Amino acid sequence: MSMPVGSVAGWASMEENLPAGDLPDSSDQPRPPSHPLRATIVLLVVAAALLATFVRVPYFVFRPGSVQPLSGKVMVTTGQRFNATGEIHFTTVRQDATVNGWEWLEARMKPSLTLVEEDRILDGRSRDENRAFNMQLMRVSKSTAVAVALRHLGIDPFRPTGVGLAQVQVDGPSTGKLTINDVIVSVDGVPVLEAGDLVDAIRERSPGEMVDFEVEPVEGGESRVVSFALRPRPDDPTTGYMGVVPQTRWEDVEDLPVDVRVNTGNVGGNSAGLALTLSILDLVTPGELTGGLQVATTGTIDPAGVVGPIGGIVQKVVAARDGGMDLFLVPAQEAGEARRHAGSMTVEGVATLEDALEALARHGGRTRDLRLPTG
Repeated sequence: MSMPVGSVAGWASMEENLPAGDLPDSSDQPRPPSHPLRATIVLLVVAAALLATFVRVPYFVFRPGSVQPLSGKVMVTTGQRFNATGEIHFTTVRQDATVNGWEWLEARMKPSLTLVEEDRILDGRSRDENRAFNMQLMRVSKSTAVAVALRHLGIDPFRPTGVGLAQVQVDGPSTGKLTINDVIVSVDGVPVLEAGDLVDAIRERSPGEMVDFEVEPVEGGESRVVSFALRPRPDDPTTGYMGVVPQTRWEDVEDLPVDVRVNTGNVGGNSAGLALTLSILDLVTPGELTGGLQVATTGTIDPAGVVGPIGGIVQKVVAARDGGMDLFLVPAQEAGEARRHAGSMTVEGVATLEDALEALARHGGRTRDLRLPTG
């Protein structure tokens, strides 16, 4: 590599002009000071960076997910299907379950990300159990959405056949006796067909009382009887409880004028209930339920058509906004938070299916007097 000639010449002339006695003696040059503190700081910084990269912290990070159209996931297997210009979309949240220090710091700094303690998400379940739990929630959500949509059209597509378990409390009365893969079909020999039947049966019994539960596997098979004692409720010691979250198991009624199947792939959770209900109504009735708009939707749905709260509202509204949605329907109690992140996208808060249909009607949707086609 060549060096500028002028620079070399300049250095040479400076030395030549120094008197011989003034030439610096290399032995008299000051030695560079040692910097043990600086080296220690560098090592600490490197160690901290390595820890932040490779050590996992006990948090989940919620990130904006996607908006997915439902027309391709809802199949009308019996009856007529009507495709429209507009579309109902459901929204998802991306959950990062393995979080390092850098990701933790990023989530603290970005408004679109949310940190949630691992214990709040898992609630005593393993990660595999939590995944199974969320897939079970989706299965129930799909069945409920089909039932609510068809009931709105005057059709009852399902009959209750037992009580499934959305959750079994860790270290609760039924721990080791019941799992989320069980369905309770009787209590002390008396059939229970719906979740309310189980709640009523337990309410009549006292803490410490032994109860026999006949259960069968979710996937079908031989039933068995399990017995355990109820414990006092923490909030009411005079009342017994079994430590489960019950949910009605529904089975199809055959020979319906319309039949619907839903395939959401590997998406779990129950927050797509309202979106699925609206999409089914849109696809089995003529006209534009959405008024030709692209409508993102989130919220659980129960058999009575009540819309419930969901998690990750910030991430879902960001996904809907960035996905170019015209309108976002959200649970009423989360509308304020959603509007703060929605930009120019319109947000409507809804508490029931009827509220959601009214909101769509205000935006040009054909939602009144929905009926299946005749003939």
